[in-house]
Amino acid sequence: MIRPPPRILRRLVLAPLVVLGCLGLTVLSPLLLAGALVVDAVQRRRSLGSTRLVAFGLVYLATEAAMIVALLVLWLVSGFGLLVRTRALRSAHYAVLRGWLRCVSAAATWLLGLRIEIVDPPEPRPGALLVFGRHAGPGNSLMMVRTLMLRFGRRPRVVMLGFLQWDPVIDIVAHRLPSLFIEHDPEHSDGFVRAIATLATGLDDHDAFVLYPEGRDFTEPLRLRAIAHLRRKGHHAAAAHAETMDRVLPPRHKGPLAAILAAPEADVVLVAHTALEELGSLKYLHHRLPLTRPIKARYWRVPAAKVPHEREALIAWLYEWWKTIDVWIAEHAPGDLRRAG
Repeated sequence: MIRPPPRILRRLVLAPLVVLGCLGLTVLSPLLLAGALVVDAVQRRRSLGSTRLVAFGLVYLATEAAMIVALLVLWLVSGFGLLVRTRALRSAHYAVLRGWLRCVSAAATWLLGLRIEIVDPPEPRPGALLVFGRHAGPGNSLMMVRTLMLRFGRRPRVVMLGFLQWDPVIDIVAHRLPSLFIEHDPEHSDGFVRAIATLATGLDDHDAFVLYPEGRDFTEPLRLRAIAHLRRKGHHAAAAHAETMDRVLPPRHKGPLAAILAAPEADVVLVAHTALEELGSLKYLHHRLPLTRPIKARYWRVPAAKVPHEREALIAWLYEWWKTIDVWIAEHAPGDLRRAG
């Protein structure tokens, strides 16, 4: 992934270009939709997969442009950013973010057929949360944040990869609300671990710290590379355990351990979902629209008292949970896409 340019260029160049591009595509939207309809007609797609995908893309870009304008207004109201960290402005940003997520979710539901079904949903109860989720498939982070904010009323503090700063909305919101961008850079890993601990400090009943221990979206080549890396480092037991998991990458422990030690009173929520299996790759998504099956998700909440706080115990605990997630995905993924166990 190409690293995003410096922040000042993202604000003064990238964000305005995105808005102008969105306006231009809005003007061209009748032609784009007509072209997609022609493609569907030529390929005899009664489900109008190409048209649905183009329409969703146009709606997403329109909401992106509107969100950038709304964030600009909030920046002006905050005194050109001087008061952006105050409680009132932070609440305003969360409110705008919830509105944006509702719009994107509604478009995904109406145009793509996207539905999220939570299996055995946990009873909402107070208490700080550390959320460790499976990382797989397009939009999985947005889907989890949407669920945490709209269904469970939480304010997420998300750890995410730095390349996401190419998206102006994610970039601007994440730099105004508690969040963290990290890189896969061994030379700076200790600094990122300290930053993760800082982000997880001071959680209250309305917060949810979000981390993806796998570090990347699942692919089979990445799985094999991760197992080979564990063997090269001499972690043979972990590599053997990872080989028994077909649908997830082996979890990394440094980030979760830092968060757990920084928030020892927080419960841990483990999240599995079938996003990758339901959506497939973006290249072939339009062939499967509208989606006929809901994306299924499962949230397990583990009390803080039952969460290991030492390295070796935590590693074993994470691997056991990731095996549980792997088995759950095998049981709930579409039958024609399940791997042989």
